[in-house]
Amino acid sequence: MTWLNDLLWQESVSQTILIYCIVIALGVSLGKIRIAGISLGIAFVLFTGIAMGHLGFSINRQVIDFIRDFGLILFVFSIGLQVGPGFFSSFRKGGLTLNLLAMAVVVIGGVTALSIHFITGTSLPMMAGIMSGAVTNTPGLGAAQQALAQVWPEASAGEIPDLGLGYAVAYPFGVLGIILTMVMVRRVLGLNITKMILFLS
Repeated sequence: MTWLNDLLWQESVSQTILIYCIVIALGVSLGKIRIAGISLGIAFVLFTGIAMGHLGFSINRQVIDFIRDFGLILFVFSIGLQVGPGFFSSFRKGGLTLNLLAMAVVVIGGVTALSIHFITGTSLPMMAGIMSGAVTNTPGLGAAQQALAQVWPEASAGEIPDLGLGYAVAYPFGVLGIILTMVMVRRVLGLNITKMILFLS
């Protein structure tokens, strides 16, 4: 059984892949569980990762950097394939207005994060992580890690713990906040989500 202990606890490429597989499989499976008609879906993978880290599991830092960058590339690539065909035509259907609203949300979030930094003295890396987690923006976290690694060359992006910590703390509240807000709006306004989706499509 020594090999199993080494595979789980000794940092290596195979141990990293195994831990990732366990976290993803558990997260996806638990994310399908519905409570009061609501499931957390893919977001449960993050919660599973937080739990595994709390239990003392750690993985190779260089492999983390590679998987993070590769996963971010795949994410952006798949989003581009999904929305690319209708990207330009969407501007004729209010796309410009929606993009300006999205830009306003990002700017307001950035101003809020900077204000909290100056008022409370919370570090900028922590605020960047909190902002990314609060709006559940994982690519934003990746961009912040790359930017901080460039302005702080003596430390790699994976060695800036405040970023990941802020993201992990804020992300659950971002997910639950969106779910609770949607449930509240639906009940207060008496909206039928199924009919709205059919109407918009």
